[in-house]
Amino acid sequence: MFIASVLAFLTGIYIEAVHPFPFFPILIFLCVLVVLIPFLLSGNRARLTSYVLVAAFLLAGMFRVALVLLNQPLYPVDAAPSIYRGTVVESSGNSKVVELDTPSGVAGSRALIRSDQPADIGDRLAIFGSLREAAPTFKNPHHISRRWIKRLEGTFYEIRRGEIVSLQPGNKLINSWRRYLAGKIDASTAPQAGVLKALTLGDTAGIADETRTLFLETGTSHILSISGSHLGVVTGFFFFLARFAFRRHHRMRQNGDDRRYAALLTIPFAVLFMFTAGSGVPTIRATIMIVIYMLALSFERGRHTVNALFLSALAILVIFPHSIFTPSFQLTFISVLFIILVSRIIHSPLSKIHRLVRWPVSLMIVTVTATLGTLPAVLYHFHGFNPLSVLHNLMAVPLMCFLSTPLALCGLIVPFGEHLLQLSGAIVGVTITILDKLNWGYIYPIVRPNLAEALLYLIAALSLLFIRTRLVRFGFFALILPLVVIAAGLACQKRFHNDDLCVSYIDVGLGDAILIEGPRGLRLLIDGGGFHGSDFDTGKMVVAPLLLAKKITTLDYVVNTHPHEDHLAGLRHILRYFRVNAFAAGRNIAEGSQSQGVEDVLRERNIPSLRLAGGDVLRVPFGPDIEVLGPLADSIISDLNDASVVLKMTLGTRSFLFTGDIGEGVEKALIFSEASLKSSVLKVPHHGSRYSSTPHFIRAVDPEVAVLSVGPGIRGIPSADTIARYASLPVPLYRTDRDGCITICTDGNKLTVEKNEIGDR
Repeated sequence: MFIASVLAFLTGIYIEAVHPFPFFPILIFLCVLVVLIPFLLSGNRARLTSYVLVAAFLLAGMFRVALVLLNQPLYPVDAAPSIYRGTVVESSGNSKVVELDTPSGVAGSRALIRSDQPADIGDRLAIFGSLREAAPTFKNPHHISRRWIKRLEGTFYEIRRGEIVSLQPGNKLINSWRRYLAGKIDASTAPQAGVLKALTLGDTAGIADETRTLFLETGTSHILSISGSHLGVVTGFFFFLARFAFRRHHRMRQNGDDRRYAALLTIPFAVLFMFTAGSGVPTIRATIMIVIYMLALSFERGRHTVNALFLSALAILVIFPHSIFTPSFQLTFISVLFIILVSRIIHSPLSKIHRLVRWPVSLMIVTVTATLGTLPAVLYHFHGFNPLSVLHNLMAVPLMCFLSTPLALCGLIVPFGEHLLQLSGAIVGVTITILDKLNWGYIYPIVRPNLAEALLYLIAALSLLFIRTRLVRFGFFALILPLVVIAAGLACQKRFHNDDLCVSYIDVGLGDAILIEGPRGLRLLIDGGGFHGSDFDTGKMVVAPLLLAKKITTLDYVVNTHPHEDHLAGLRHILRYFRVNAFAAGRNIAEGSQSQGVEDVLRERNIPSLRLAGGDVLRVPFGPDIEVLGPLADSIISDLNDASVVLKMTLGTRSFLFTGDIGEGVEKALIFSEASLKSSVLKVPHHGSRYSSTPHFIRAVDPEVAVLSVGPGIRGIPSADTIARYASLPVPLYRTDRDGCITICTDGNKLTVEKNEIGDR
């Protein structure tokens, strides 16, 4: 009953976060149920009471999120740039969350700032910038916006173009303590000092990108973050030492008090380690779980580990309701749940094995259990998986968690501990070298499961653990297994037996990325978005997750209309990691234009390359006709925008025109060339620039729908004059900056338009 109530609370959080309901109706219904429960208990209606209690927990979860969203700003902040001061409450490599105290009008509010400048939790910042209401970015299906998560945390503002003009180290004792420990690691000249800071202080800023990638690909990245598994190993080591000391007392050992007192002694150590590690949200969540479990041991409730786990989850979600959307919480909770359940099953057989064999066998089983249990969450968030991660963890966990981390902690505490730090760093270096030598088996990309598929996987996996129970066995073969088969069949039917044509104009900001899903599994990608002068990988962070959520790992064609970064940058990742049957670009590109990295990837992966010009045709089996209208053959074009590839795709009586960034001159040339421009759907040229979308061109195309791919970045785009032209003709205009990802489907006769204004998270 308690587990069902916690699951109801979690479900309520999800419902309210994704589909918000008004605050006061939730509060009223919750109060009614809370008042009703005592009367039901006195009336001895156990079953009805259970239903009402679960419903109350559901509403309580909804109420917790509604309470956060109730305090959000009613109107966007639109003030001139100013100085804002506050204290850092969350810090990562490229962003910080600051609790503001000046100006007084926003005191107590939290604001997000994008900055690579190092800043620790508790530091005081003065920031020059413009305070705005934080809004979700990249409103695409299957995309979790980090800013949306921040809003659920209570961070409703962001300081745009924020510049840190002053930084004062925090004057609290814990800040001084963290700076002292970091300085001690630096002074020790220990190798891999950045990794040592991550293991002991939770400071991952000093870890090289190559090292991060290595740990990710080997499935051992959890070691570098102080969350559930890391804190569990560290506190478990201290619990072992405390219990070893208490067991030396004969009476304590006989009464079993050694475990109880060791658990109580471990709690303050876990809390102290949390503060030392920076008190980040993942660390606090892990500490709550550790404390509740240790309390269960001290009160001799160690056998009720599943209830203790769900109690920990309830406490975490009450404090941090957004945690259900974060990978650290999902991975920690699921892995611990599966480890507990499997440990119960294997405890008796393992007890018969010799101690020297029992420990490595237990470690292997625990690693396999955690890996398989968390597989859907890993695929959803990281899009890759290493089936050999079990072997990598069997080597890395003992070296880094059981040797390096305790040595580093001792080296930080004891006098003259630099030798221990150096030894710890040497062990980390050896581990990295071994992982680098054994770094094979990583599979990327892998299709992403949706929520229903992930839940079905978890239910099936849990059912297999209890398959000996007759009722569970019947449910597995009668219900769960058929559902798995049906889900697989529906996915195949949607991919290979669908005769519709769907075009998705992906929200990538100020850029273009268009996914075409045609009959019989045809898949094309036109451009991949990107940002000028930015290291943000749109292909990896925006386009790839969308493709994988649609179960797409193979593309028949990838087309780059022209080599500007807002069209090309995101394609580099797609070409490098996805299976691409052919790459196409314009034939008449001016001298000196650059497609950095693309040609190298095409050669490395042996991807055929096509050069297109007006009059060409892209041949696809079972698919719609794809005509190339531009650039016009034998023309010399100096402007890369005007060299854009122009495509027209037709299915039945419906057609789509893709125009890249062509301008007024090319529009006139296409009209005079007598090309068949008339189309049902028009991709607005050049993001709505005033120098494109002439009235003559719009009339020649005569679209029923126009789609504008646009975002912030360049003043004057889109142009008000251009927007007015479409309105005056009139042509319905959809915009990715307002409507999110826009998907238009046709069966050859009827058009349907679907917007994704907020995404499905």
